[in-house]
Amino acid sequence: MKFDVSPFYTENIEVSINEGCLNNKMIASGRKANSLLILSGNGETQASLELARLDQRVKELVRFDEELQRKSESYQSLPRELQENIIIQKANYYHSEELSSYQTDMVLLEGSFTKRFFEEAFLGTLHGLVSEDINGMIAVKLPMNEEITEDISEVVLCLNQFFIATSMGFEDGYFFFLGEPRTVLPEERIKQEVTSGLLASILKLEKALQKLNQSHRVVKEKSDNQENDEIAKAVANQNLDQMIQQQFQIRELSEQLKVLKNDSKKKEKQITQITRKYNRAQHIVNHLDSNASARYLIGDAVMGSTKSFGRAIRLPKRLVQIYRDAKNGKLGRIKNGSGSFEIEPIDDGNAILFVPTNGAGLGHLTRLLAIARRVKRIDPSKKIIFHTTSSAMHLILQEGFLGYHLPSKMLFPKEMSAKQWNAMLRDHLETVISIHQPETIVFDGAFPYAGLVASMRKKDGLRKIWVKRGQHKEGKAELVESKEAEFDEVYVPGEAGGENSMRKEGMKTYCEPVLYLDREELKDRENVRRQWNIPEGMKMVYVQLGAGKINDIHSTISILLNELLKRDDVFVVIGESIIGNRMDLKMDRVLTLRDYPNSIYFNAFDLIVTATGYNTFHEVMYFGVPSILIPNENTKTDDQVARAMIAGDAGAAIVLRDPGATDFEKAIREALDEENNRNMRKSALSLVKENGAQQMAEMIVQNVAANK
Repeated sequence: MKFDVSPFYTENIEVSINEGCLNNKMIASGRKANSLLILSGNGETQASLELARLDQRVKELVRFDEELQRKSESYQSLPRELQENIIIQKANYYHSEELSSYQTDMVLLEGSFTKRFFEEAFLGTLHGLVSEDINGMIAVKLPMNEEITEDISEVVLCLNQFFIATSMGFEDGYFFFLGEPRTVLPEERIKQEVTSGLLASILKLEKALQKLNQSHRVVKEKSDNQENDEIAKAVANQNLDQMIQQQFQIRELSEQLKVLKNDSKKKEKQITQITRKYNRAQHIVNHLDSNASARYLIGDAVMGSTKSFGRAIRLPKRLVQIYRDAKNGKLGRIKNGSGSFEIEPIDDGNAILFVPTNGAGLGHLTRLLAIARRVKRIDPSKKIIFHTTSSAMHLILQEGFLGYHLPSKMLFPKEMSAKQWNAMLRDHLETVISIHQPETIVFDGAFPYAGLVASMRKKDGLRKIWVKRGQHKEGKAELVESKEAEFDEVYVPGEAGGENSMRKEGMKTYCEPVLYLDREELKDRENVRRQWNIPEGMKMVYVQLGAGKINDIHSTISILLNELLKRDDVFVVIGESIIGNRMDLKMDRVLTLRDYPNSIYFNAFDLIVTATGYNTFHEVMYFGVPSILIPNENTKTDDQVARAMIAGDAGAAIVLRDPGATDFEKAIREALDEENNRNMRKSALSLVKENGAQQMAEMIVQNVAANK
């Protein structure tokens, strides 16, 4: 049965119920399968099977490998002659060039109702393909499920943005839509005729759908049809003109909004570039003016004398004054009397400034070195610059990076106030930023100093990133988080065993734990043992506790060494910090290791006994070394107990808190048992699977590129 909606427009839209319209129309119009392209949804498809049975060849495309596999398996049950008529391939629906390579003059969307079939970008691609490349038609065939039953108006309106319906309706439990590209008709005619007809047709579809769902019968009474026509007329005549006008106005405004947004982004980039060039030019002028050479001042005086008679008369006197100032060394001082000097920037637009804080330890410096060396691998053109409070400046230099150093406040006399030290830090950083004009500054520290924050605010367009380790003690996180607003992004290195798949939450990006070395960079176990002359069969135990005097028999490290050396099969290596005091140690079967990073030797060890600072702990887990963990419970913010318990609960380590000789003896025996040792190694490897330093380096390089 058909509804006649011709009073509303010239081009009739057929609204049909259960007349086999889609397949019949395609076949009746002479559409052979070698000119039919089927884009499948993720449900069952029927058109390809029906047309194959009619001895037509069909090309059916799917988007995903699993769909391709599933449909290939279902078609294997067909007779061989039918299988030969169906070609299934994977393709990208959104690439018009790829779709146009298939020789076709009709495109059919078929399968379960899926939102991606009605995205504007997808329909726009299909419109371009059908109207420009194949000059054909589009057909849609969707099973009548709950989703399409609820959204049938939305489906039709989405399609109508790009295609003019020539026929639509229901066919044996399917909704179908046949149409031609919208560009076939002029805009004015579409407004006056086609849209009104479309809305009336949608109303009829919804009425017919209600009746189908209630009775599963064809509409039976002619009076019902007349009543439906009257309702459609009333709706169309009352508010239709206003609705149509508003729809087209919304479309026009949306297009204008898109254009304005794109223009705004371009303008912002241009402003950033021009501001940066202006600042650099102004900086150079200030340098020349305030730190001027005699040659510059002579040239400036001569040029000025041409502008007025008075200056010309005073020129000889001015030249004599310049000569005297140069001879007496008075040139080059800033006019504000501060006694400092302006330095011309050496900006090449490729610099990244890394700012790790560190006093007694190396954790913050190590993390940023790990990231920086990977940035350099990704883009060797990047200029890596460090400014640090760590005394381990040689580590920066041995990586080939330029480094600036200001000692930590704890190394200055106690009379120096925090305000004085921060003022010094601000001046240092402002000078470095002024010289190198970095695009990005990357900070790693527990808390951003006031001097750092002040210096970052001075440079426009500087991208500010905080590598901010988590696992804070209760009550400390809120104070730290209040400073996040000073940065554009916060990168959070993960904890072993946590939810470390890379994810973004607001300004924070969570990554895997950051490690200096990758597994393939470690030294070979046997080579290390030969290098250190370790006897055959000895078990090597690495100890790094970082606290206590080794000559104090009551200290933790002395008790531990005593228990380890009771065993004849143990050789001990004690890790020393390269910036700490040296140990005065003369013991058999004990070696001190003072290298950087000590983790390069971790393949050689059967057991590690250590505190649970972030870097060492994650190196132990990542490199899969069985361990005895003794968390430091006196740190200000770092929750080492919580970190140690993660490894203990996973079976990767034995956790001891305030241990005595008996505790050590038992833990050493358990950890060096061969079966326990293997299980602990396997569990440790499972806790840290990737190196977050690579993830962060990639994001930093991308950010710099985006800023440009």
